[in-house]
Amino acid sequence: MGYLSFDASVKIHQSGRFTSTKTDKTGFGGINGYIRHIDRGTDKKNGCEVNHSNPDIDSSCTLDNESYYKDSNGVWQETATSKDMRDAVNRRIEYAKKHKARISDKGKNDTVIVRPLIVQLDNDTIEQHKETWMWDVMKITEKLFGKENIVGFSIHKDETNVHLHIIFVPCHETQTRTGETKCTLSQTKFFKNPKQLASIHRLYRKELCDQCYDIELENKPIEEHLAGYTDSNGVWHQQGLTPDQMKELSSKMLNLQIGELNMKLRQEEMDKLEQAMKQMQEAAKSNQAQLEKDRAELDTQQALLDNQKASVQAQMQMILNETVSVEQLKKEAAEMMAKAYSMSDVCTQIINDEKNLNAKFLEFLDRESERTKKPLRKLVESLYKKFQNERKANLSSWNLEMLRVREERKKKGYTNSPELNIIDTDSSITDYDLTM
Repeated sequence: MGYLSFDASVKIHQSGRFTSTKTDKTGFGGINGYIRHIDRGTDKKNGCEVNHSNPDIDSSCTLDNESYYKDSNGVWQETATSKDMRDAVNRRIEYAKKHKARISDKGKNDTVIVRPLIVQLDNDTIEQHKETWMWDVMKITEKLFGKENIVGFSIHKDETNVHLHIIFVPCHETQTRTGETKCTLSQTKFFKNPKQLASIHRLYRKELCDQCYDIELENKPIEEHLAGYTDSNGVWHQQGLTPDQMKELSSKMLNLQIGELNMKLRQEEMDKLEQAMKQMQEAAKSNQAQLEKDRAELDTQQALLDNQKASVQAQMQMILNETVSVEQLKKEAAEMMAKAYSMSDVCTQIINDEKNLNAKFLEFLDRESERTKKPLRKLVESLYKKFQNERKANLSSWNLEMLRVREERKKKGYTNSPELNIIDTDSSITDYDLTM
């Protein structure tokens, strides 16, 4: 469904000053400056091209613009020069003056002599009614503001959106009791309050809808920020929409859509990031659990190692203690061996003395046997052998082992070893006897 926008925010005063009801913008240029702007196509056809400040104007399309004015007979004619429009405006103003209209160019009384109107339809609607839409809009405008007050218009095709600029001279006519026509130039007679201005929007739409135009009948919410007027108390009432505003709003809507798309993309990225973060957190949680498990195992292994270390240290201490004990025993053994060798020397001396003594004793027995004529030596030897056998029978296992060792050493030729003599000193008589 299409749309229609309407704007009446600009006012052109008698002094040449222009003002805008939408902004604080003011300037000078008057009717001539305004017509120079809207009828630039005619100027370009006549070789008089002016650089305009509007950056949206595509000068390559300016010759496609069309401009029309009402001649002195009230018939629409295409402009040959921009002077045609100025003359049409002046004719209506002169008519108002002729009928007692007061016009001033001073201060607050600076009369609004032209209230430009801008009407714009969407491109689809224009395409559907491209042969008639312009004249359909103009007929509605004449109906709403007075046929004689609409003195000229231009259709601009060299900007972003096609739109109409309509010259409206706010001449209000009344009839006196005597039948005389009286005129006043007063734009407030046509724009009394916001409600009336809103009704103008609706009337445009209704009239077009009655002619089979498929457009919105009611004001769109966006049109709450449209052009309007300032009342007698200086309060601004805004209603209506200019093509530039429509373009700005369209641009804002496009930017908003792009922003929404970017937000959606960012939201998707955030969702992906959140999902990735969630997965990372789950992985981190799993890794943390595994780390704690590994740490517990390491703690157990460390405890085992500590126990093993303590055990090894205790064993090393025991070995150290045993080493010290062994060293002490070695030392004591060495001392004992030293003492043993010392005693061995003494024992050897004693044994030698005993052997000498035994030899002398045997010589003594031989002499007594010869003197007494009795076998005393044999008798003593027999008694000694009997004593030895009895003694051996009573020896301990240790003594018997020593005797065995003694015999083995004797067989190996260790007859002079002093320890053999320590083992059994009492056997020296027998030994001696056996060696005789």
